[in-house]
Amino acid sequence: MTAPKPAYEIAAGSFVTLELDGSRALCLKAERIGKEHTNHFLVVLEPRPEPGHMALRYIDPELPLIPVDGVALAFTDGPERTPPEIGDAFANRTGLMLKVKDDAKSQRYCSYVEIATGLVRPRMEHGIIRLMGWSVQRL
Repeated sequence: MTAPKPAYEIAAGSFVTLELDGSRALCLKAERIGKEHTNHFLVVLEPRPEPGHMALRYIDPELPLIPVDGVALAFTDGPERTPPEIGDAFANRTGLMLKVKDDAKSQRYCSYVEIATGLVRPRMEHGIIRLMGWSVQRL
């Protein structure tokens, strides 16, 4: 098992685990880079949230997280040009995105996590190519 590291030492887009609500959760580490600081978030992947409940969870940069190797997201093609709901993955001209509820303190209702980088992006529903089914895959 890998030793815990503070969140700020773990790259966005990494898979991590920690105890949430009394059980171990597999999460994707995400970051929103601002002009003067970076906000750190987790997106819980397992146990998979109920439809419409996948959200950014703000975390303290010092929170110890356990990096996880041997995990990836697997994707399958879904319907073309269909608007995504919260928790859906989709492909657009910039790559693969995951639509999530934004942090409760944010002025936005939803945001988009770029799967390849783990960066939180605003307004990514333009130019949707297709929805993508997704699942956690153990390598």
